[in-house]
Amino acid sequence: MIRVLGLGALWGVLAFVASTPLWLTLPPPPVPAIIDAQHQDEDAWRAVTLPHTRGAAGGWEHYRVSVHMEDVSQHYLYIPTLSQRAIIALAGEEIADTGHRTTMIGLASGIPALVPLPPRLLQPGDNIIDIHLQSFGLVPIYLSPVYAGSASDLAPHYRGRVFLLEYLRLMVPAGQLLMALVVLVLWLYRPQDALFGWLSLLLVTSMFIYLGMLRDLLPQSLVLMPYLHMVGSSASAVLVIITLLTAGIPPPRWLKHAVWLVPLTCILLGLSGAVPASQLVMFVNAPLNILGLLASLVISTWAALTRRSSEAWLLLVPLMLGALAALHDYAVITTRIDGPVFLSVYYRPALMIGIAMILMRRLGISLNRLDNANAHLTQRLTEQEQELARLHEEERRDTAQRALSHERQRLTADLHDGLSGHLASIIALSEREKSDLVERAAREALEDLRLVIHSLDIQEDELPVALAGLRERLERQLKRIGVSLEWSMARLPDIAGVTPSQALNVLRILQEAITNALKHGKATRISVIGRPDSEGHARIDVENNGLPFPEQPGRGGTGLHNMRRRIRQLNGSLEITPLAEGTRLSLVLPRQLPDPNEAPWMPTLR
Repeated sequence: MIRVLGLGALWGVLAFVASTPLWLTLPPPPVPAIIDAQHQDEDAWRAVTLPHTRGAAGGWEHYRVSVHMEDVSQHYLYIPTLSQRAIIALAGEEIADTGHRTTMIGLASGIPALVPLPPRLLQPGDNIIDIHLQSFGLVPIYLSPVYAGSASDLAPHYRGRVFLLEYLRLMVPAGQLLMALVVLVLWLYRPQDALFGWLSLLLVTSMFIYLGMLRDLLPQSLVLMPYLHMVGSSASAVLVIITLLTAGIPPPRWLKHAVWLVPLTCILLGLSGAVPASQLVMFVNAPLNILGLLASLVISTWAALTRRSSEAWLLLVPLMLGALAALHDYAVITTRIDGPVFLSVYYRPALMIGIAMILMRRLGISLNRLDNANAHLTQRLTEQEQELARLHEEERRDTAQRALSHERQRLTADLHDGLSGHLASIIALSEREKSDLVERAAREALEDLRLVIHSLDIQEDELPVALAGLRERLERQLKRIGVSLEWSMARLPDIAGVTPSQALNVLRILQEAITNALKHGKATRISVIGRPDSEGHARIDVENNGLPFPEQPGRGGTGLHNMRRRIRQLNGSLEITPLAEGTRLSLVLPRQLPDPNEAPWMPTLR
């Protein structure tokens, strides 16, 4: 929305500035204007009122004005606008020729003149000044009111007219030439974009009318001016093609052929003498230029309103101003409007601004797409790098896990085939020799070995399996000695990050707790219950009905010390609570166990 408002404000300012030639009138000098003049019509003099327009172009016209002076000191004659060359004489003696100055012809018609009146030729009273005017091409002869006065009164107005009618006009072809070079370079780098090619052709062909500025370097340019207008008329068809392209409509083939076919036909007719070149320009090329502008204006308006084309909106105001200027200039050529000043040369920058804005818009869109593509590629590259890092880490872990699993299998096999076999042999021998103590010790060693072997196969989510295996072994042992076991792990929360060593630590703590209950507490009933605690951690309570065992500082043997060491490795906590009958050992574990290879030791939960 802000961009639309900004563009609307910009075009509003440009339209206001561009419309000033239609309504702005420069203030006159602070001296009386001379509007009564004589015009030589054939051999007779006829009174006319200035400004005066003569429809015959390409020849000379003679005007005579009378200047009344009381003071014959230094005076100047100021003519705000004339077309296009003036030879001025005072008292029958030539005093100035504007053709000696650098002036422009063709569309850039109308120049000011400030001529000093020599005091030696002035006399008190009326002084006769003859003005011989010459016009080129299709421009009618025009003479504005004249002024006579001092330099201080006339020079500021003359300098303002020089800037508007000469210097400002020179800026237009310079800017158009620069724009043509820029678009041509863009087209060379993007030949697949037809719009840049047609824009280059438009800017180049419309510059032929400025060759009249080189009349001193190319004297034949005066003769070639009608044909240069014919070549420049191809810009009307090119402009229609550009408008269609900005609207997203492919131009028809016949319109592309008309770009060179119409000017070529007019040039051949003019050279053959079948039709005068000036009439071809006035009645063929000039109307075609107006028609091309009007057609482009209609297409641009339709595309802007129906297709919501942003580029059509950018061309809408320049085309509107260009069509208005073309109609004004054609009225000047046909003497329907007085004045030799053509507005097209002033409104041409508006079209160049519209073209420049289209180029900048496309450049901005291309840069935005490039930035978006770069951002997308950067994001994809970052994602790929993260994915590679993740895959590398997974590969490293898998490799380490495979090596650990292989070593675990080898160790399990060695323990099972070696030490386990020896313990089994010891048990068999003790049974034959009736040695109960040796048999019991060997069985305990075998069960402990099986616990270690079984823990080596524990995976991350298999702690309940390890606990079930421990329960199975404990039930057999306790049943033989007459101790009842209550076991429930149904409510125990899931624990993540379990490694074989951590599973073995949990099993060792539970095993040591039950051993202590039997050895020191003389228990006959033991319960092992798993559940969540009030903070959501995993809690395993081991209760017995034996002797109470209060935990006191400094009390406890190697077994209790090992239990505390193991619980610190699990980042958990251990509580021993004496009961009215028996003892409760509470083992609290976090839901996520620490990595024994990477995580440092952390304080216990309690």
